Amino acid sequence: MEQKRFKDEHGYKYDFSAVIRRGEQVAVHCPRCQGQAFISRSKKNCYYVVRCSHCYYTYQQPESYTFYARGVCNHCERYFNIEIHDDRTKLHKNTNINCPHCETRNQVPVHRVQSHEWHTDVVQNGKDPIFQLQLYFLDYYRGKPVWALNRIHLNYLLSYISAELREKPTSGMMRTASHSIPKYIKDAKNRQAILRILQKLQHKPATKGGASIHEHTNF
Repeated sequence: MEQKRFKDEHGYKYDFSAVIRRGEQVAVHCPRCQGQAFISRSKKNCYYVVRCSHCYYTYQQPESYTFYARGVCNHCERYFNIEIHDDRTKLHKNTNINCPHCETRNQVPVHRVQSHEWHTDVVQNGKDPIFQLQLYFLDYYRGKPVWALNRIHLNYLLSYISAELREKPTSGMMRTASHSIPKYIKDAKNRQAILRILQKLQHKPATKGGASIHEHTNF
């Protein structure tokens, strides 16, 4: 009898940031109705957004700004760009500040620059790294989490775990998409139990009400 084969994919494909960059969405529990909501990234302003099509809950990652005092010193004629931390100064169009080169007092404009807070793309404790919402496709094996970011990721895990013979890609980067799967999920002795969990997750309804939702975004 021929063994069930599986050819793995190249590395990092199912990291949180990689999934979002491809235009896919990450399925999470809606904080309002506990149905299925989706995290995506708005192409318009590059901020993460979570949306639920069941109760219409929407929440956008809060905007963040960094403020700078920029100008050319009236005395030494050297350019400077100093970050402002005083909240009162941030409200003004101009500010008085000492030149970092010669200490001469200058009045220069205050510049507001939109900043994007850095986030890890590592899922921890079954929660997404941006909003800290529980993943929709999440269960536990002996107290350890078994999860998928969306149905595409879930199908990948099912194919990988059920395969009796796994092959690496013939070319490209050395790491494969399976390198981030925890050892207890890969362990052959746990295969049947993990498969039952993944199959159970596969049968979860697309929303709280069971309606279908596409897992790609055009925002």
